Amino acid sequence: MSTSGGSFTEAVRQELSGVPLGATGAVQQELAGLLRTSGSLTMRGGSRTGPELRVVTGSGAVARRVHGLALHGFGHRPELKVRAPGSVRNTPRYAVLLGSASLAIGRELGVLDARGRPIPPRPGPLRGEERIAVVRGALLGGGSIARPGRAPHLEITVTDQRVASWLAELIGGIVGARPGCSEGERIRLVLKSGERIGTLLATVGAVTAYLELEERRLRRELRGEANRLANADRANLRRTIEASAAQVGAVEAAIAAVGWDGLADELREVALVRLANPEASLAELGSLMDPPVSKSAVHRRLHRLEQLGPAGATAEGEPQDP
Repeated sequence: MSTSGGSFTEAVRQELSGVPLGATGAVQQELAGLLRTSGSLTMRGGSRTGPELRVVTGSGAVARRVHGLALHGFGHRPELKVRAPGSVRNTPRYAVLLGSASLAIGRELGVLDARGRPIPPRPGPLRGEERIAVVRGALLGGGSIARPGRAPHLEITVTDQRVASWLAELIGGIVGARPGCSEGERIRLVLKSGERIGTLLATVGAVTAYLELEERRLRRELRGEANRLANADRANLRRTIEASAAQVGAVEAAIAAVGWDGLADELREVALVRLANPEASLAELGSLMDPPVSKSAVHRRLHRLEQLGPAGATAEGEPQDP
């Protein structure tokens, strides 16, 4: 999926609009989800034909989808109007008008009552395919998704709290947790978990978008893990160097205190190896011995050398030379 020259949200809409139309029930529920999302539904009343439902959108993909849903789900061919870009808007606007079939379609979808007034969603179970279709329609009509590489963020905007609760329950059934809800002039259902956003997109049919988000998410995680390991390596190296410097100092102090001839053979050997390899680890020092010895053996010998120096003598209660 390429998002150059357009938003990631529009790329997702393009992909969702290409999802094959399924059974009639799922097609109708997708149209219901789309009509109920914020900014996608307008009502015209008072005419001889009664109320009129229309979907107004800046996405040609969404307009084509609404046309296909109405035709496939109800056998009705809606009217499509296009408003060219102007001085205020630099993109075209599309209006899909359901016309004289608005009341019948609205009542069938549970969007309108018998008098053509908007009503909240009817309670009742939906089949799995229909639940997914509702959410797909809501994403098409009122969804927005942050571009890959940014902080994960998906939201769906609605104008009615009852619709928001209905959609939140459906989304929670898909991703395992209800989305957050932010209320203001409009109500926003928000997901900020990259994993849950990916699950939602893959489930409703935006598989390519899901793969792109997942790739970016894995890259961020791998980069963070690499940085963590690099920082840990630097910290370990710093501690090793500091410990080595302290051991070199202890060896030099022991030699100054008792001389080379005053050291036992195994202590003389470890002192020589440490002075010749000031940045080596204990395991590396042990491998340089003849015969090689363990890391713990090297540590014990260095500790004995420390006890020979002035600091060790003081710690044991021995007087220092004036």
